[in-house]
Amino acid sequence: MIDYEKKGFYNSHTLFTNDFSNISNSNNKHIYSQIMFGNMHSPMMDYLLNLNRQNLNDFKSILFFNETNLASQINEAKIAEEILNSETIILKKAAKKIKPNFSTVVENRHSSRNFVKEELDQLTFSTILKYSFGLSNRKLIYGDIVATTRHYSSGGGLYPVDIYIYSNNVSGLTKGLYKYQPYSHSIYPINLEDMNENAFFIGDSIDVGNMNFCVFFEYSINKNYIKYGELSLLNSLVEIGGISHNFDLVCASLNYTSCPIAGFNKIEIEKHLSLDGVNDHIVFTNVCGKEY
Repeated sequence: MIDYEKKGFYNSHTLFTNDFSNISNSNNKHIYSQIMFGNMHSPMMDYLLNLNRQNLNDFKSILFFNETNLASQINEAKIAEEILNSETIILKKAAKKIKPNFSTVVENRHSSRNFVKEELDQLTFSTILKYSFGLSNRKLIYGDIVATTRHYSSGGGLYPVDIYIYSNNVSGLTKGLYKYQPYSHSIYPINLEDMNENAFFIGDSIDVGNMNFCVFFEYSINKNYIKYGELSLLNSLVEIGGISHNFDLVCASLNYTSCPIAGFNKIEIEKHLSLDGVNDHIVFTNVCGKEY
């Protein structure tokens, strides 16, 4: 049994109750106390507590990847994952120049949930995707291996996160779901069938009807578990935070606003993307629009 008091989980508002017939209700404070007391199960707490323990194989795998430079070999082959055919939409290469200085962008960045109905031109759309999720000009050369880098950091350079876009009001694009392909700077249509975008998010606080597009971050476990083992999810969530913040800053620099959203309908989104929900998971979302 964990000594939670010594772990520092108690505070003056912690409430414990031994009523096992009602171990959860709408008050998160009460649910939290039941998790601390061990009456209610929390996968999140399981994960955090298990960070105290790593398998020997995890460290062996990390050392193996580092010593053999296997990640760079995987990186070099990633271009083969992209689909280039008559359906692929190659985005404009000439990205718009980002004029505001960095300090101005950081100061102006804020979340917005209400948007005006205004079409997003494809050049601005291309620029947002390029600098948020795309390849940078920096390359790493190891002998005859050339590894590309992106505009965000990734544990071991494995890039286990893929980007899906729901286009709602973007010039020249049919409404629907697309996968962003960073090597060719393109998007590939995944599902252009009529769907209820309001079902993507929980509640009605997001102005889905007037947003220009939204982003779904997909984590594929097999892409980094072989190296990082039980540290994989933690690394990937940190990575997604960096990607999402990139997106926030780029949107702000081009006079658009974004809103990171944790309250999304995971099952609904994965159904439309035909993800298995076992190896491949949508773990975060973000939206972009012109602020109301």
